[in-house]
Amino acid sequence: MKYFYKIIVLLILISLPMSGRAAVPDGTRISGAEVASLIVWVEKAMSVNIPVAPIITASGRVLKTSMGLEGVQAARSMAAYLPGQIIINNIIWDPESLSAQSYLVHELVHHAQLLSGRTYACHNAKEREAYTLQNQWMTDHGEEPIVSEGWINRLSSCEG
Repeated sequence: MKYFYKIIVLLILISLPMSGRAAVPDGTRISGAEVASLIVWVEKAMSVNIPVAPIITASGRVLKTSMGLEGVQAARSMAAYLPGQIIINNIIWDPESLSAQSYLVHELVHHAQLLSGRTYACHNAKEREAYTLQNQWMTDHGEEPIVSEGWINRLSSCEG
């Protein structure tokens, strides 16, 4: 009888949706070939040249550490840009997912901002361009924007 219960539990676990499971192993390196079309899209959208692609890693662990959130279960960030490096949460990274690609677009905008030497009114102002282009990526591909214009306005404000 105890084997019967183990089989039932195993069948329940197998049938659970994949949402809680990692799309790729933690620490997976994302190749330049996988993001080449995203880089070209960002270059065109921003009228800049990105001569050097960033190193891109899919890792929830590194993402949490890089944001000072080690051990926090409910970290909401999906990706982060550190100079020359993008980290995307391996739970969401799927090269076929437009939503996941949009997070890389957002971080590639930050990479292009750094390489271009553009100046911004404040650090938050960089987010306006990044979220606007992330939303544009989604709508260009027939999807809903990731965030609202009102949210972008609040987040990118230089006040306060």
